[in-house]
Amino acid sequence: MLHTTLGSTRLLAHPGDRRLWLLDRGTAALWDLHAAGWAPAPLAELLVQRFGLDPGAARDYLDTLHSQWHAAGLLAEAGTGDWRFAPAPCLPPLPPPAATPLPPGAWRLRLGDGAVSLAITDAQLSARLKPLLGPLMMPPSAPEPASHLEPSGDRLAVRGGASGWTLTGNGTALETGYGTDAALVATLHTLTELGCRTSERLLVVHGGGLVAPDGRAFLLVAPGGSGKSTLTAALNAAGYGLLSDDVVPVTPDGELVGLGLPLCLKPGSWPVLAGCRPDLAQAPTVQRLGQAVRFLPPCGRAATGLRAPALFLFPRFRPGRAPRCEPLSPARALQGIIEAEAVIRDLTQIKLEALARWVSKVPAYAISYPDLDQGLALVRDLLNDRDSHEYDAHGTSA
Repeated sequence: MLHTTLGSTRLLAHPGDRRLWLLDRGTAALWDLHAAGWAPAPLAELLVQRFGLDPGAARDYLDTLHSQWHAAGLLAEAGTGDWRFAPAPCLPPLPPPAATPLPPGAWRLRLGDGAVSLAITDAQLSARLKPLLGPLMMPPSAPEPASHLEPSGDRLAVRGGASGWTLTGNGTALETGYGTDAALVATLHTLTELGCRTSERLLVVHGGGLVAPDGRAFLLVAPGGSGKSTLTAALNAAGYGLLSDDVVPVTPDGELVGLGLPLCLKPGSWPVLAGCRPDLAQAPTVQRLGQAVRFLPPCGRAATGLRAPALFLFPRFRPGRAPRCEPLSPARALQGIIEAEAVIRDLTQIKLEALARWVSKVPAYAISYPDLDQGLALVRDLLNDRDSHEYDAHGTSA
């Protein structure tokens, strides 16, 4: 079992797993004793002697912990009353992708911290994708940066058209389907996956990533339906560079990777953003994961490459409520990142400790706002307030 401290809490994980658990100080002490081989009976006696609990209440409390840990997959039963750590799941190794020659006329895209080529045989799909991927296109004379696979980067190709198409990556078929909309969605999804490269990252955050005009990068972290993408799009329209509106990869050194891919906006965002993105009304509506969405290229230049984060923000749209800003401890920030369904792969002890350090050194705030204008104002105020970077690891003024 992997473990490290995060303030007054304990952070646990299985080697190679993607799940994390946070234990408070008291529960962490019981976990340590359990890990050292203590059985339930002596643990219950310790609670009776140390805290004056009724023996039955002490046992009930440990039974509840046992049930919670077992339900979370942290324990495996070996018999009545016996607690053991559950074995870590084994992840099968992924086969290396095959290389293919770069087709004539393929687009060369700068994607995050790497490069990818994209060849499209259907003119209609090409015309739909070109404005969306324009900010990522590299001039034909530009040298190809090294990627994680080979010096010339990954090769994607979409062959066929509306009557039937196949999406390949490095010569391997990834997806087949019908219709131009489905091909567009599949291509953008695959580009996102290539840019994320989850097995090589510290984690992939479910959130929006932006760069302020002064160059500081920050994250808007929240689960779906919180208004995060709407706020991200509005900030981008107001002059903030867009790293990503949905997922942001984080390198092992803690830097944010700018994907520069188009915004993906759901129907609830369309009327709210009409004033700052009038082109949204003309964008085609497509089906993505069973929901209508519209794709828009980011405003301004694509914010690609690596950026050190200066701020974590956890936004929440709350109509009818006063705007609010609350500093968060590293433990609460990590909890928010986990609850927003961050992707964490192949955990090791080194990676777990790096994750704890990464969360501990970046100021974090929960913000809530009743309308988009006040949400924008809150973000601007936090970025403009130099004192906002002077909070210690517990979210209190240093």
